[in-house]
Amino acid sequence: MSYEDKVIASMDNPVTINKRSPIPAYNQLLDIIYNQIKNRELLPNNMVPSEIELCRMYGISRTTVREAIRRLTRDGVLYTIKGKGTFVAEPKLDQIMIRIPNFYEDMAERGLKPEVKVLDIRVIKATKLISEKLMVPLNEDVFRIKRLFLADNRPYVLERKFIVFKDCKILNSYKKRDLLTIKDQSVFDVLAGKCHICNEYAHVSIEATTIRPDEAKYLDVPVNSVAFYVDLVAYKKDDTPCGWIASINRGDLYRFRTKIYNYSLSS
Repeated sequence: MSYEDKVIASMDNPVTINKRSPIPAYNQLLDIIYNQIKNRELLPNNMVPSEIELCRMYGISRTTVREAIRRLTRDGVLYTIKGKGTFVAEPKLDQIMIRIPNFYEDMAERGLKPEVKVLDIRVIKATKLISEKLMVPLNEDVFRIKRLFLADNRPYVLERKFIVFKDCKILNSYKKRDLLTIKDQSVFDVLAGKCHICNEYAHVSIEATTIRPDEAKYLDVPVNSVAFYVDLVAYKKDDTPCGWIASINRGDLYRFRTKIYNYSLSS
């Protein structure tokens, strides 16, 4: 059966979306498309049905369809060509990171003395990028926390963390001007830890980058030095983002390790 025939068949007898389910409709659609790719009903570089077709197939809104497509595109499962449509991406050779170690634990294992400095904490208006990452309206209030992670007095990581303002009642109980006075890392950890909002799961991506001038002064390296960019979006139980971390890790001092289960040398 050709790809076109498969699409027509799936439109005639689609897997249904349960609108009474506690699982959001966009998550159900995401799973349907993912399973079609996994089962090779949709192959790499095949075009997926249009928004209108998906709406008609599953009886859902365009907003729901767009959110599912956005997430699959963000995760590298799909890609979009402007004016042509959305297509199945070539499979990527991802290494699944089972656990990202806590900075303190990681440095202690290396025999180094860890330290974290809060450089800045304030409430800002969500830019377009922040809005997309946290799924909040443009100009929505968000916390931005800027921190520098050191070991034996050497800077390792420059981190920018963004938290949805309304989700953390502890932090937003502070007057905005008083937030600027929280420079003690232990105080910040206690306050942020009491939010108890981002405890479900996170999406993490790691890629190579170079250090910009504004980052170089904190990390004490020349501009354009090699680094790792780590992008982490944390989610609540209802699958809505509650925090985004964008960090720059020095390439000359940092490395990432992972444990792979059920690995065979014959793979």
